[in-house]
Order: sequence, then C-alpha cells, then structure tokens
Amino acid sequence: MKPISFLHPFLLAVVYASITFCLFSAVMAAPVGAAETANITYAALGTDRTADYKILNQSDVFARDTPKIVCVWRVKGVKSGTALKGVWIAEDVGNAAPPNYKLVEKSITITVENEGSLNVTKPTNGWPVGKYLLEIYLNDIRVKTLPFTIK
Repeated sequence: MKPISFLHPFLLAVVYASITFCLFSAVMAAPVGAAETANITYAALGTDRTADYKILNQSDVFARDTPKIVCVWRVKGVKSGTALKGVWIAEDVGNAAPPNYKLVEKSITITVENEGSLNVTKPTNGWPVGKYLLEIYLNDIRVKTLPFTIK
C-alpha cells in the first residue's frame, strides 16, 4: 500500500471547512460571561412607581413640566454583585444641549433584588422639548435602550 503524501484539493477543502466549523461552533458555544445570561425582562417609563415597583402613568411621551421620569426594571439571570447602570441622555433637544448629551448616570450594585427603579428629575427651567434615551447597562454592557420624548 502506498502512503498518501497529499490530499486531493476537494478533500483538503472539506477537512479545512470541517475544522473551521468546529472551531467556530466551539467559540460560539463558549459562555462569555454573566452578561450573556443576565437580561432585562421588563423596563417601562412613567411618572412614578409604587412601593412594589409597578410603574405609574406609563408613557414614552412626557410634558415639559413633568417633575420626575421613572423607569421600573426587572432582571433575570443576574448574580449578586452585578452592576446595573442607567444613563439618561438628551439625544436631540435642539440648541438646549449638544446631541447625545449625558444628563445623569446612576449605578447600583444588585444584591438579591430582581427589580428596582431609576429616575431623573426635571431641570430647573423644565425639560427642553426633544428626544431622549435611557440606556441600561449590566456590567457595562448595554442591554436595553428606552427612547422617550418631551413635548
């Protein structure tokens, strides 16, 4: 029997494709960290919340004189010690602020709770009319964006 000193080009392509697929599958299946399994299962905006984290006056449109905008959130698959951060952004408010202006950033460390709230209060002269965002992060990975409008 004669030893094979080379592979036919087609067989070489199949072997290469199989190895590439196996490596790709292994990389795709490998867990990257807590942020992949952790997620926001619920997030809603309103003007206040109850003691048991139910949103009041749920909306994504608010008046210029709204005293406070509240977000109630629920998480799943989050380990104790996970950082949750909310970043309130004035996306487009005309001449009142530059585009994508960060209004406030608030962070908490989740212990045993699986729900909570974030809020931002009305600026002294009222909310500038325009488009806003609340970005929610788990361990510095953005997992949810809630757009809202001030009219």
